Amino acid sequence: ICLGITNIILGIKHNLPLPVQPQKTIGTVALSQSWTKSLVISTGFGTGIIWFLLGISKKLNIITRKVPIIIVRGIQLGLGLILGWTALQWMNQNLFLALLSILIIAISFIYKKMPSAIILVALGIVIMIFTGDLSFDNISFQFPQIDFYFPNLYDLLYGMLVAGIGQLFLTLTNVMIATIILARDLFPERGKTLDANTLSLNMGYINLLSPFVGGIPLCHGSGGLASQYAFGARTGGSMILEGIIEIILGVFFSNILLDIFRAFPNSIFGSMLFYTAILLGEVSLKEFDRKQFVLIVIPTALTCFLLNISIGFGVGLGIYLILKLKNKNLIKD
Repeated sequence: ICLGITNIILGIKHNLPLPVQPQKTIGTVALSQSWTKSLVISTGFGTGIIWFLLGISKKLNIITRKVPIIIVRGIQLGLGLILGWTALQWMNQNLFLALLSILIIAISFIYKKMPSAIILVALGIVIMIFTGDLSFDNISFQFPQIDFYFPNLYDLLYGMLVAGIGQLFLTLTNVMIATIILARDLFPERGKTLDANTLSLNMGYINLLSPFVGGIPLCHGSGGLASQYAFGARTGGSMILEGIIEIILGVFFSNILLDIFRAFPNSIFGSMLFYTAILLGEVSLKEFDRKQFVLIVIPTALTCFLLNISIGFGVGLGIYLILKLKNKNLIKD
């Protein structure tokens, strides 16, 4: 429900398919260490405080403008590799279904108005019904129980030290830099309205408010934007529609949502993710320069893929600065 409300507000505000998604570093650590709900929401609240303060300081735009575009291309390619590898693992669970899904996506290239994402979701639901993973007997209208929570100072400090700080660096690269550049690549006019301060305030407000009703830590992300664009989203209307659907599902079908997500064929998800990875790879080749691609983009992308995006950004920036000092003619700002 929180996610739905957030997406509706963002769709109206930006008129762009600019979704929010779970904060990956916090989510990964929370799952691996079996965090309590209090620890999760307190850590999200902590990130909200930092992003809100950074947003109102108006300093982030100055920082992000100084990041060379060639490093952003490396991050985009690295994210494409990460998504692509995950997609291949999911697709491998049912190759026939994966190939069928890719065929549907490919046909949508020919028939531009063909809603491939809707068709694939419908296909997944049909498969779940036929396999017995989804039964109409289990579907019932049930209002969710909404509990109120308050962040705990100890949990906030512990969570920020263990995962929150790492998440901030990941968000700085994947959101403040990569998402803004991608938005301007995909939407040259409307994308100009986005800047780091705006996104920081968005994430600040979201994570300062949602924890009180049990909302998980959320952030923007270039992968989410790429996925929305890949399957036809072009305006904020897609976000509004998505938000309405999320609210309806959360209010009336909360008792079976988790079962649906668990049972939905991963091969279909994988095929959709694979297409998104290709789109990110394609975008990363903009303003292509062979020398810079080999010397900066590839090492940055591989580091993002093998380690994480924050370290990849550091590696790319280090290579960029070294090359600029040694040969100013090689590096273009």
